[in-house]
Amino acid sequence: MPAVTVANPLTLPRVPEVLPTAEDRSVVSVTTAPSGFEGEGFPVRRAFAGVSMRALDPFIHMDQMGEVEYAPGEPKGTPWHPHRGFETVTYMIDGIMDHQDSNGGGGSITDGDTQWMTAGAGLLHIEAPPEHLVVSGGLFHGIQLWVNLPSSSR
Repeated sequence: MPAVTVANPLTLPRVPEVLPTAEDRSVVSVTTAPSGFEGEGFPVRRAFAGVSMRALDPFIHMDQMGEVEYAPGEPKGTPWHPHRGFETVTYMIDGIMDHQDSNGGGGSITDGDTQWMTAGAGLLHIEAPPEHLVVSGGLFHGIQLWVNLPSSSR
């Protein structure tokens, strides 16, 4: 499935009314996202590093990818790798990344695009800069959120 771009990114669907059975969750802690590298060496800040899964569910992981201005020849991605039991929501702020997965999905994600990938029972995927970005260099900045799936969807 190709990346999805909405006609007007400033218009979002209305949030449904909160159910009376919903419970408020208080802030448990405030942390600083440590910097690191992912895949073949692109910079990330991992927002939920060291936080208990019990405190995060259903949001289990969030990376800020970049912000980095690559010189020609520098852009990096990830090699083929597995995912299972969650969905990734990738939002590209600036730059471009190509995605391909073992279920036949894929496409380019660029400025303002969002891509949602479901890895229920498992799949392999790759994220890489397109060849023209590797040749020219350029800005790369995005966010990826991992959303836990219920056990019935794994």
